[in-house]
Amino acid sequence: MAGVSRLLLVFALSGVTVCIQAQQVIAGATATTATAPVASTAAAPGSLQDMLSKPVVLRGTLGGDRIQLSMKPKADEDGLEGNYFVFGQGTQILLAGEVDQNDLMMEESHNGKDVSGQWEGSFKNGLLSGTWSTLDGSVTKPFSLKVGAP
Repeated sequence: MAGVSRLLLVFALSGVTVCIQAQQVIAGATATTATAPVASTAAAPGSLQDMLSKPVVLRGTLGGDRIQLSMKPKADEDGLEGNYFVFGQGTQILLAGEVDQNDLMMEESHNGKDVSGQWEGSFKNGLLSGTWSTLDGSVTKPFSLKVGAP
């Protein structure tokens, strides 16, 4: 019984030590962040780049179809990733791309390997609109999306 009590005490003390170290790291990061200069590549408030700096859901139309598109920043590199689906259809199509202030360029893939379409659009007055096309450009469709629109 005494061995179990000692073991529990060791675990409790390790947890306290880890918590204290975590608080010190957070305090150091806060101090560093507070004094760090602001990067000149920061997105303008209200820009598409600013909006897509966190996960977002967009709804609207692609040609004559109603769609829902979900995007988020890539975890370990620059760019965006996400997917979309056409309402009434179960297939989710993968997306990857980039945003520069209010301009968007994305590629889509049905299998995660081969590019099946391209998206080019711009953001103005709360509306992301542009053109979707097949890889060879033989088929094009307009798209129009708003954040969380019905």
